[in-house]
Amino acid sequence: MPTTASGRRNKRLLQGERSREEILDVASRMMSLRGFDGTSIADIARESGLPNSSIYWHFASKQGILAAVMERGATRFFASASPPEVAAEDTPERYLHRALGEAGVALAEHPEFLRLFVLLLLSGSAPETTEIVERVRIRARGRLHELIWRAFAVVDPQRAQEVADATVDFALAGFDGAFLALQANPAASHEHLMGQLATALAAVGRTHLPA
Repeated sequence: MPTTASGRRNKRLLQGERSREEILDVASRMMSLRGFDGTSIADIARESGLPNSSIYWHFASKQGILAAVMERGATRFFASASPPEVAAEDTPERYLHRALGEAGVALAEHPEFLRLFVLLLLSGSAPETTEIVERVRIRARGRLHELIWRAFAVVDPQRAQEVADATVDFALAGFDGAFLALQANPAASHEHLMGQLATALAAVGRTHLPA
């Protein structure tokens, strides 16, 4: 049966989308190892097996590739690291252990995205790159703030916002540290590290509640 014009168009769209994802897969892997400045369009073309023209057809520049890599990575990471609903039997400690345990799984499942994020955070390169990093950082901080708020609203709904405001940066630093510890020692357990963070965060948070 002859292929219709619509069928050919759909096939081209599918092939185009597949090529785009291949480019992003390769760029994510290479940039997470070499950094943004250490990865060229030619490197991505060679590794993906796609011509430079195909890469420029999908993305106007290397900066455009980075933006797409970070957007896709952030979407996937935050989808798997959403704060869970509070259960009837939860205490702040119990909720934090459960919620950070789930976040630890996301941390272990998305190493390329997080490695690239850390490299970009430390590089302090172009303003456009800094803006991408800042957007992800703000989103991560907001998720942790919500997680802490939910944990302490269990015992003191009126003070939960204050607790979250006071401890969110501590939580963010602990999450960063857990990821770096896993990179330095792949044999380390994300369950153990995130459990320690949950215990510490619960203790710090309770200092902001009335005695």
